[in-house]
Amino acid sequence: MPEQLRLTVRPIGRKEPIALFHRAQRGRWPFFLDSSLPEPELARYSFLGSDPVGWFRSRGPRAAYATPWGERSTDRNPLDALERFIDSLPRATAGKPSYPFLGGPVGYFGYDLGRLIEHVPDEKPADLQIPDIHLAVYPRVYIIDRLWGETFVVAPRTRIEYEPPPIPDDLAVPPDPRPIDPLASEDYVHTIEEAKRAIVEGEIFQVNLSHRVALPLRGTPAAAYERLRARTPSTFGGFLEAGDHRLLSASPERFLRVRDRDVETRPIKGTRPRGRTQAEDERLSQELLASEKDAAENVMIVDLERNDLGKICEFGSVHVPVLQGLRSLPNVHHLESVVRGRLRDDVTIPRLLRATFPGGSITGAPKPRAMEIIERLEPHRRGVYTGAIGYVSWDRSIDWNIAIRTATVIGETAYFAVGGGIVADSDPEAEYRETLDKLRGHAEALTHDRVEVTPDGLRVA
Repeated sequence: MPEQLRLTVRPIGRKEPIALFHRAQRGRWPFFLDSSLPEPELARYSFLGSDPVGWFRSRGPRAAYATPWGERSTDRNPLDALERFIDSLPRATAGKPSYPFLGGPVGYFGYDLGRLIEHVPDEKPADLQIPDIHLAVYPRVYIIDRLWGETFVVAPRTRIEYEPPPIPDDLAVPPDPRPIDPLASEDYVHTIEEAKRAIVEGEIFQVNLSHRVALPLRGTPAAAYERLRARTPSTFGGFLEAGDHRLLSASPERFLRVRDRDVETRPIKGTRPRGRTQAEDERLSQELLASEKDAAENVMIVDLERNDLGKICEFGSVHVPVLQGLRSLPNVHHLESVVRGRLRDDVTIPRLLRATFPGGSITGAPKPRAMEIIERLEPHRRGVYTGAIGYVSWDRSIDWNIAIRTATVIGETAYFAVGGGIVADSDPEAEYRETLDKLRGHAEALTHDRVEVTPDGLRVA
């Protein structure tokens, strides 16, 4: 049994999130799990911290971790190593109210971890050499509670004295990657045409296809994240410093939340821009709600998520309290569904990943074949993009996003991928233009420059 960790929870008054973000940056490997939209249900809490006391990393079959509670290295199954890593961590609670994150591992599961889960061919060159899993263990965290208007510090009562060793060279991200060239516009359109052919031939019902650009980062990654959150506030955004690379995310989508064995996923399928006037905005939202294409996509993904949760939930507990609900964000309208269930007692976090990862909304249906087609048509590994970013709390609560609208920063370059769901009646040229429209605002925030959408792609002024 893992040891019990005794925690203290101390209120420190009302604090501005950006001021705390600046404070966290004084430490090593700062993180900011940032809910910057005023949504009481989904954006009540934000979490910040720095100076982790341990880490876990994996790439392919290779995995290693080092914490005060154990060190290990393996060349076999990284999910088995992840299970041992999580089992070794102490447990802790903090009384009432019990906050969803009390400290513990923060990080990500990259999309390419799904190759091991769904047995997808592994033939693409690892051009950026991003880990499949990166987690760092934070003993002290700040909690911003917007409902109470209060900030709390949660930390162990006894200081943890441990200096983790460096991450091994074979799990590090090189400072000078050799990225695969981005797809030209006509090449991306061709991948959509190929995907539609697979749909017509009955291989799949729907698939999410993406392309990636490399953007010059202006200023520090932290400053770029502040611009990103101001431009596109989100419920599941965040900044993560991983030592040799950084993540800047403005994701609106929850992949998985678990508290007290209750599990929830919120797949998003269907998007329209916000209107310039109230009348136009209402027209666009009603157009989305009336769209048979978007409704069909949403239902397909909900069925996929119900099936995934059904593998690990108590019989009869999986249900859909919201189907195709309209969710209006500052820049777009979305169709969002909610799928919930009750996990069986024997389900561990790695077993949860094996059943559900990657999220169905960013692969397609059926998932294994959609992932094989993604592997065939996309020239690059996805890395963190369309994986999941979030935490594992000391009490084993989790909350992970779908890592869309997410940049991976190496050196002074931000690698940013964007995509969309392809179905039988998708217009390839229109789908490509939609990805550029999605990308433009994020590109302007990251480059701190004006970005134009042209027929051939984005052009930084």
